[in-house]
Amino acid sequence: MQTPQEYEVSQRIGLLIKGLKHKRGMSREDICRHLGIGMRTLDNYLNGVSSFKLGTLMKFADLCRVKLADILDDTEALSRLYPDNMKDKGSILALLMTTVVSATVFEPITCILLFVLVYLCKEDQNSLSLTLIFAVVLSLDAVMVFYLKNIVFPVVESYYIENIYAYGGQLISSLLLLFLLKYRMALSVFFTRGKSASVFEKNYVEGPLYFLALTLVLIDFFALMENFLRNLDRLGMDEEASKIFWEVTFFFDHFAYLKAFPTLLCITLLYIGLLARKKSRQQLSHF
Repeated sequence: MQTPQEYEVSQRIGLLIKGLKHKRGMSREDICRHLGIGMRTLDNYLNGVSSFKLGTLMKFADLCRVKLADILDDTEALSRLYPDNMKDKGSILALLMTTVVSATVFEPITCILLFVLVYLCKEDQNSLSLTLIFAVVLSLDAVMVFYLKNIVFPVVESYYIENIYAYGGQLISSLLLLFLLKYRMALSVFFTRGKSASVFEKNYVEGPLYFLALTLVLIDFFALMENFLRNLDRLGMDEEASKIFWEVTFFFDHFAYLKAFPTLLCITLLYIGLLARKKSRQQLSHF
């Protein structure tokens, strides 16, 4: 059984767990995996059945990006993590948006939409080549997310390292997308063996798509750099000096939204481009 002081800390951690779920979209399973404990063990801790181990408390402090003393003494550093301090607490729209843009839901939806577009583009090699680029890259991205979440993250102890893998992988994926878009015509000629004249035709959505792909690259890059900035103490900088950067969490807090909107715009543009080319061909056929 816990002492009254230990139980007070456990209740505090329970609130922080709610805050992590609300702000970072972390489930209890995610938190348990990071702490290296089971769900039942966490429940026992929170219900006062058994006491938190020091190592577990230190891992939880690392997860919250605060000091262990902050959790034990309930300092001001915890205020930003409590659910009562979340700006959109209780917002059904915010909860819905968080669910929609989460990787678990968003990745499959985008892949399905893209492969539907691939089917619709089957008679237009120009639109097909553009759509296939996005379909292939986002499918690889979904596989990468699954691999990281189920294979890599369970053996990684630091949330800082997890973010490096996650943001680094996303950056590589976005750079691949940018590269394929840049050399889309050359790749199309190679795969069609030059037998399709339509791949040489101008597609008016190609420019905006390239810009959006560049936007995705920048989002991933800034998120990765922000992760390093937020963890300068791990890179050898004095802890007191690096502490001022612990609150730099814009890309961390809004990463899913920042990635979702350009991606959805890309899919929308692909569809608009397909419709525009179909309309153009219909007009030409009338002459």
